[in-house]
Amino acid sequence: MYKSLIRLITPNIFNKSELFPSLLARYSTPKVIFNETLNQFFRLAHIPGAYKLTTVGIETNNTCNLECICCPVPKEMKREKGYMEFETFKKIIDLNPEIQRVYLTNWGEPLIHPDIIEMICYAHSRGKQTALTTNGTLLDKSLTRELLESGLDIIKFSVDGGKETYQRVRGFPYEKIESNILHFIQMRNDLKKKIWVEVSMLIFNETTAEIDSFFIRWKNKADFVNIQPKFFTITKKNYTPCRELWRILVVLWSGDVVPCCVDFDGKIVIGNAKRENLQSLFKNKIMREMRKKHLLKKPPSLCEKCSHYYADYYISKRKLYRAD
Repeated sequence: MYKSLIRLITPNIFNKSELFPSLLARYSTPKVIFNETLNQFFRLAHIPGAYKLTTVGIETNNTCNLECICCPVPKEMKREKGYMEFETFKKIIDLNPEIQRVYLTNWGEPLIHPDIIEMICYAHSRGKQTALTTNGTLLDKSLTRELLESGLDIIKFSVDGGKETYQRVRGFPYEKIESNILHFIQMRNDLKKKIWVEVSMLIFNETTAEIDSFFIRWKNKADFVNIQPKFFTITKKNYTPCRELWRILVVLWSGDVVPCCVDFDGKIVIGNAKRENLQSLFKNKIMREMRKKHLLKKPPSLCEKCSHYYADYYISKRKLYRAD
């Protein structure tokens, strides 16, 4: 029954029927999918309010060991670099018992944080579903085992393109990242862990020609292969109200809360998670006004080049199409 519900709402709420297996991993309980469905019902009904926050992105740090050409962290990001203190992380988890899903990634490489394993373990011990995205370059046998035993539910590896493209975009040996991911999957299988493994590629000029080969390379290795348009490159304006505004909040390493990950410089701060409940912030005046602007097709300037708000490309059956 639960699987049938997700299969039904996938094309209607998320507009992509091919996301069914990934959504089944992400929305692991009927309670989560019920709350998320009601949130998206508000959006579809053009209501600027929201039902209940279930998901939070927590930026453990905004530093990275790579300088990828597709990322704002190395050169564009103006806000201070730093690490969230473990005590702050615990406080956020404890102050928000209704939050069911914790995504330990925003901008930066989360595996750099010295307390990342303890953070995952703590969130897991409080009954949260945990996930993170990583470039995978720091994985060795020890860290791989720690992650697999931490209670992490979902891990997504960012791999932009094949050998030559990846090395040019990320400045790291492709053979090494591929080896790290395959070793992670192999150890997961050996230890009989249920962690969901995704491999993801951003679509931009350097990678558009490699979509099919990317799928072919990873489709029988990872649990799910994901491709998505790169933020900040959209030129056409095929409008849809952004579902993220009815789905998630992001806590920066400092504790400041922003509406979503696109606000990489923290320009729209709606509160601070050290002092305020995230459920209240999700429903506050700033969030309602942002949603209202989206519904009226008058988004903040921050949203004008976001791939969730405007679509320059769309994906269908592993093919890339321009949204003309």
